[in-house]
Amino acid sequence: MSKPIQLIYFLKFFAGGIIVPILSLMLLAHGATIENISLVIGLFSVTVILSEFPSGVFADLYGRKTSFLLSSVLSLVSYGLILFSRSISVLLLGMVVNGLSRAFSSGSIEALLIDHAAEHGCPLERVTARLSILESAGLASGALVGGLLAEFGECFSVNLVVNLAITAVILVLTALFVKEAPRNKAEHVATTHRQLFQKQVKESLSFAKLRGTVRILLIFFLLMGFSLSAIEVYWQPALQTYQPVYWLFGAVTFAGFAFVMFGSWVAERLLRAHPNAGLRLLLLLKAPLGIALILFSFSRSEYSLIGLYLGLYLLIGSSSVVESTLLNQFAPSSHRASILSLFSLVLQIGGVLASICGYLVSTYFRYQNIWLLAGVLLFLFSVGVGLFQRRSKAATVPSDAENTPDESAEIPVSPEREQQR
Repeated sequence: MSKPIQLIYFLKFFAGGIIVPILSLMLLAHGATIENISLVIGLFSVTVILSEFPSGVFADLYGRKTSFLLSSVLSLVSYGLILFSRSISVLLLGMVVNGLSRAFSSGSIEALLIDHAAEHGCPLERVTARLSILESAGLASGALVGGLLAEFGECFSVNLVVNLAITAVILVLTALFVKEAPRNKAEHVATTHRQLFQKQVKESLSFAKLRGTVRILLIFFLLMGFSLSAIEVYWQPALQTYQPVYWLFGAVTFAGFAFVMFGSWVAERLLRAHPNAGLRLLLLLKAPLGIALILFSFSRSEYSLIGLYLGLYLLIGSSSVVESTLLNQFAPSSHRASILSLFSLVLQIGGVLASICGYLVSTYFRYQNIWLLAGVLLFLFSVGVGLFQRRSKAATVPSDAENTPDESAEIPVSPEREQQR
């Protein structure tokens, strides 16, 4: 990957990190109330869910660079609306536009970076690890800066202005330095835009329906969306029960991103050492992640809570690199943005399910039980897949099975190949 593209990817998450530590307070200062703030954030989530997959299809059809530029423009509009908002109606409009920006960004820039790296022969596991590290570094450093900026100005206007300035820089850098080959439309001369869109959607959904590793990844994305939402919503209230100093929340968040980066680094080396064992590595990381979540639900001190939180993000960072590498191995380049957006949509749906379950669990039981539920689901699915894979190999593979390639190699890499079968 070229240095300008890496800088753009880092700045994208750095700008978001500036808002993360003061998001709720910012919304309250610009028109939301404590009664309707969940409605404001919920509208953002619904907008992302509804536009996630269509935006990925748009990126595949009309260009990943075009989609990311559109995302940057929408981000400028959304944070501009929030900056000048003093009413709930303007704030809601700003959050809807922000959700659209998020949707057009996810999948497009990542697909573009992966395609660029592939053209230059860069190993896929190295690319996915680098992206994970850049994302975590951007969010971590942005969160630290965002906390400092919140001390200046009124209504967190400095945070918003700095975010707008960085987004403007991203827009210029993308326009000047990001190159993308023009979309090949020769084969679609007699095809309308609507037909192109429908075809892209159909083929991307066909990919998601493939059996084997692709289906396993789809379920893991759903479970990870559930788990990540459960962790992020409730770890702060859990730590608050021990009445720590407030700077500790920022320090723990920063350390969590650092552990994600370390986990990404470890995963890259594991994949390079065992290039044909991606699915087995994924299961070996997801099962301990489920166990760690179960232990997390039973933590009884701030030290155990923080220690397990960091351990969780170490496993999340490493397993996400393996997940992303496997998914991008199977996803055809022509559908990459659509497929990444589709799997991101599944991740978002998992988060929504966690919100519903979290409400029910916290109403009738200890809210920490949502971590127990997430951990049990993740552990049982990981072990179940491992046992099924082992039984399938024992039933179908000859005695020298250890010399055969990984079972994931049987999965077709595109819907077209599946149809040919």
